[in-house]
Amino acid sequence: MHCLLLLLPSVLLQPKPCVDCCNPILQVALCCSVPAHWLLLKSRLEKICPRSQGAQALWRWNSRGSEPLQHPFLLQVTSYNREGVLHDLMHVLWEADVAVFKAHITTGPSDKVLDLFWIYDNKKELPENHRVLQICDLVRDCVGQPDADCSITPAPPDSCAEDSTSTILKRCACKDAKPAASLRKIMSHRKSSNSVQSDLSSWQGSQSEEYGGLEDVQVMIDNSTTSAYSLINIVCRDRKGLVYDVMRTVKDIHIRVAYGKVHVRQDYMCEADLFVQEVDGQQITDQEAQEELIERVKQAAALPVVISIKDVYDETCTELLVLANLDSGARGRPRVTYDVTAALNAMQLCVFMADVYIESPVGDTEQRPQELHRFLVHCIDGCRLGSSQEKRSMYECVHASLTGTELVSTPFPAQPSQPPKPKEQPAPSQKSVARQFRHWKW
Repeated sequence: MHCLLLLLPSVLLQPKPCVDCCNPILQVALCCSVPAHWLLLKSRLEKICPRSQGAQALWRWNSRGSEPLQHPFLLQVTSYNREGVLHDLMHVLWEADVAVFKAHITTGPSDKVLDLFWIYDNKKELPENHRVLQICDLVRDCVGQPDADCSITPAPPDSCAEDSTSTILKRCACKDAKPAASLRKIMSHRKSSNSVQSDLSSWQGSQSEEYGGLEDVQVMIDNSTTSAYSLINIVCRDRKGLVYDVMRTVKDIHIRVAYGKVHVRQDYMCEADLFVQEVDGQQITDQEAQEELIERVKQAAALPVVISIKDVYDETCTELLVLANLDSGARGRPRVTYDVTAALNAMQLCVFMADVYIESPVGDTEQRPQELHRFLVHCIDGCRLGSSQEKRSMYECVHASLTGTELVSTPFPAQPSQPPKPKEQPAPSQKSVARQFRHWKW
């Protein structure tokens, strides 16, 4: 069984004939090592779905005005460093129904950690005192330090826009999220500007060559099955978040899914059939539009995130960069920081500094804003990852954690058993990260 939080062996999405609503049926299987949070799942589904049944109730839910934009808050945590604290904090904040859209984590020379999280409260109870106390108590219990300093204040507007644009301030409810442009408008703009290169080319680089490219995903569009819908057939390797990535992609270009079936075979190959329409209720008949849709779906299925690893700051530290797309509601990919830190903990690597922020495209481009996760990583002895084999192992482990796939090799190359070297005699060719960054200002 895959190490997945949620497997989807069978998914059926079909609107009822009497009213224009969706009736999803999910057959799920949980990993044995992950506890089920059924009450948490039920409560969060109820927030984004109508609470009553019937056509009139659904009409009232859809026709009510857009909900006000969520206000950002700044969560500041000061505590002593310990292994895996960032990973545990991200899990606690997720369970508290708090969304982190920006973060800055710093480890000081005195082994103190300053964590700054720019958050949205999905319960919309901040800054009520009881909600502040609830989150701070959960944070203190998580770090295991009752005297840890924890505070929540409204986020200053200039701090939200320092590393990004106003995109993060426009986070809205799922039902109020509007696609940036329809597939037809994208193709019309591309033809008028005589541009033939898709914005997907920025995602196709060395990573697709290293870990398997788009040729591992088969996508076909058929207009002969029905006269009202275009059938998208997808065959690819099953992984965590596959349904999310495909549905986010078709929603971002205003493609309506009327009926869908997703099935995972015994060989862990996933086969999906989606009956879709354009925004005006027509089939996708334009050849170039079909090719664009196929490329976008392939990209979403094959390369949901971009991972890069390099040495920075005079090769004294290793930088891990994870880039993920936002959805049409200005939400980042769920639990990226949690999955990355889980992989780093499994490899016994330490995070010296971390940043999460939104990066907007420069110039007139079709590319949407993206969420960037940056980690400065070092070994337990304070040294960078020295060999290319270690970097490759970290790449594979992080990729496996993000996609829920199994590793084919050990996280790190097996080392011969030797007595540990004294810490007071480090290798002269590698400097200590903490000593190197002692006088840096961030």
